[in-house]
Parts: sequence; C-alpha cells; structure tokens
Amino acid sequence: MEESKRRLSLRGYIGIILVGLVGQIAWAIENQYINLWVFSQTHTSTYITWMTIASSVMATLVTFLMGALSDRLGKRKIFIAAGYIAWGVSVFLFGLMSYGNMKSLFPAANTLFMVGLMNTLTDCLMTFFGSTSNDACFSAFVTDVTDTHNRPKVESILSILPLFATAMMLGIGMIYGLPGEAGVSAENIATPWLFFFLTVGILVSLVGVAAFFLLPSDAILPNRAPYFKNLIYGFRPSTVKKHPLFYITLLSFLFFNIAIDAFMPYYLVYFQNSLNYSGLTFYLGMGIIILLSSGLTILVGVFMEKIGKLKVAFGAIFFLALGSLVLYFTTTYALVITFATTMMFGYLIGTAVLGAELRDRTPENEVGLFQGVRMVFSVLLPMIIGSSLSEAAFTATAINEYGDPAKVPDHNMFLVVLFAAIAAILPLLLLAFARKKEKKEEE
Repeated sequence: MEESKRRLSLRGYIGIILVGLVGQIAWAIENQYINLWVFSQTHTSTYITWMTIASSVMATLVTFLMGALSDRLGKRKIFIAAGYIAWGVSVFLFGLMSYGNMKSLFPAANTLFMVGLMNTLTDCLMTFFGSTSNDACFSAFVTDVTDTHNRPKVESILSILPLFATAMMLGIGMIYGLPGEAGVSAENIATPWLFFFLTVGILVSLVGVAAFFLLPSDAILPNRAPYFKNLIYGFRPSTVKKHPLFYITLLSFLFFNIAIDAFMPYYLVYFQNSLNYSGLTFYLGMGIIILLSSGLTILVGVFMEKIGKLKVAFGAIFFLALGSLVLYFTTTYALVITFATTMMFGYLIGTAVLGAELRDRTPENEVGLFQGVRMVFSVLLPMIIGSSLSEAAFTATAINEYGDPAKVPDHNMFLVVLFAAIAAILPLLLLAFARKKEKKEEE
C-alpha cells in the first residue's frame, strides 16, 4: 500500500517560512550583533566570553529538557508560538541593559560588572526561549508535519533562510546607524541600540502570535519512553566501542567547532574596533562575505554527494585554515574581505558536510540516544573551549572610557582557529582510512 502523503497547505508553508526566517534573524543577532552591543557598553571582550559560555550551557540543557518535554506531551506548536512571543520580549530586554541604566539602578556596584552580568543573564533568558521554541521544537515540528515527498522542498527553503536573516539583520542595523563608529561612548550609542532591539523584539513576538494561526496542527503522539535514562547512552564506553566511526567523526566535529567558536563571537568586534571598519565600509564588507560564502556553500552543497563528503570536509578545513592564516598577517581591506570570505565558506560548508557525515554514522533507530553526546561535543565544549582560548590569546589592551584596562579582540584568535582546524584533520584521516577499509571488505 502506498504511504499516505502529508500535504502542507499554502498557509502551512507561509507559517513555516515565516517562523523559520524570523527565528534565524533572532539567532543571527544573538550570535553576532549582541556581541557588538555588549562591547559598545563595556569596551572589553571579557563579557562576550561570559555570554558565549553561559548561552552554550543553557542551549544544551534546554535542547535536552524541553525537547523531551514536547515529546512527552505530544505538543510542539504551543511551545513554538508562546516561545516566540517570550523570545521577542527577551530580545528587547537587551536594549535596557545599557551602561547608563546599570549605573542608575546599581549605583553602589561596579557598573561594568553589572552590565556584563545582566547582559549575560538576558542572553541566557533569550537562549532559553529561542532554544525551546526553535531548536528543540520547531526543527522537530517540521519533521513531524512533512514526509519524504515534501520534506526535501521544505528543508531546501529553510537552508537558505540564514542568508536572508543575516541580510535583514544588517538592514535593520543600517536603518539605526549600527554598529556605529569605533570608540563612540556607551551612552551615545545606547539609544540606537534600544530601538534596534525593540524593532526586532516586536517582530519576533508578532510572528509568535501569527504562529498560532499559520502553523498546522501537531502531528505527534505523546512519547512515554525513558528519555532521561537514554541521555547517558552515548557516553557509555560500551557504546563508544560499538560505534567507533561515529565518535571519530564527532571528534573531528569537536575540533572543527572549536575553530569556529574561536572567531565567531569576536569577528565583528574585531572588524569594527581593531580594523576600524564602519559605515559603508562595514556593510559592504559584511555583504560581500555573507553573499559569496553562502553562494559558494549552496553551489558545493548541490554536488556534495558526487564529490564525496570526506573530500568536501578536507576542502572545508583547508579553506578555514587558509583564511585564518592570511587574516592573522594582514589588515589590508581587500585581503581581509577576500580571506574572511574564504574562512566563512570553510565554516559553512564544513558544518554542513560534517553534520551530514555524523548523521550517516548515527545508528539507525537510535538517533535519539545519541543526541546527548552530540550536543555536548558539537555545541557545549566547542563554545567553551574556543571562546576561552581566544580570550586568553588576546594581547591587545586598551584603557576604556571608564579608565579601566580592557581586552580587545585581535588577530591572535586566528591562530587559535588555525591550530584547531589542523587538529580536526587528524580524526578525519582516521575516518578516511576506516572508510577505505570498509570498501575493501565490501568488495
């Protein structure tokens, strides 16, 4: 008997695209523009590292716990819609955590510390609602309401949304003159940032309201499986021994993501404050990097299976390492944009191909059992290790507007990227050797 098809109405497609796009805008801001905001208020990279580590812990815990809860209840739509409404409110709250507000609210405390602390707590709140509604529930919801007939079409649409989301983030920022000039006082730049966060926060919350009406009904039954017991399955030595190639791939992904998280939280701050890119120079450079790297990634992604995933993975690491090596030595605008594009292309295609290889190496019918170890080694540890290594490597210091010494992101982070990328090659070589051995045995 032919499998019944799950048909999506036009309203369903619009709902999924709208929720996916606005979610990617919020994540683009969380991963990039919020770092510029915090630096504009503190003029030090220390609190960016705080936020990166804290949000990685929160994202890992929430994906486990809230994903399990939505499975158990058999409800995802309510988590998505309500979560987006609260997510939008949390985005707006960033605009209130300015140096001036913290100085007024906590006159007896160290103002810089309070700015860093309150923005870190707000980032955790934003990550809680974002990971609940988008990571834990929306991704699973798309799988629930689609099937093998329409899922490729939906996934292909969702895969290009980050490009449009980043462009929209830059566009909204341009309207308010952000990120502004390097060295502008915290109080002078706080008002444009407040309007920026208010605009995006309202947009995210409105989409949450619309999701109640646009998204199709849940297509999942309550799951009473002992999920929490299964979370530790992937960490057991017996499991590692049983599926060695999965863990070799995961090890490569670990080092690769350490390289990514060594530059991702800081690179916009580096462009603005260390290289003094602002205005049209900043937006032109970001536009070139985003468009070219994303376009190349889509092009290579089409031919990934024909080329071979491992070959693409080695190529991605090469481009990541090459870009970081040149960026360590140069400050010339044309070279910086060219090799930042090279590095970003390596990041995007590497993430896609290593993620696909990891899915292929995940035992069938045991996917859920490996999500715990995957989240820890591909998200939690890389964000902690990568950002901490770069923070320790920064040697550029300055006296900020408050008279305190502060660390400024500098080119040393690209050395961290380079060495982590090289480390990612070693387990990939083991995987290539194992695959060659597999083919011989099959023949």
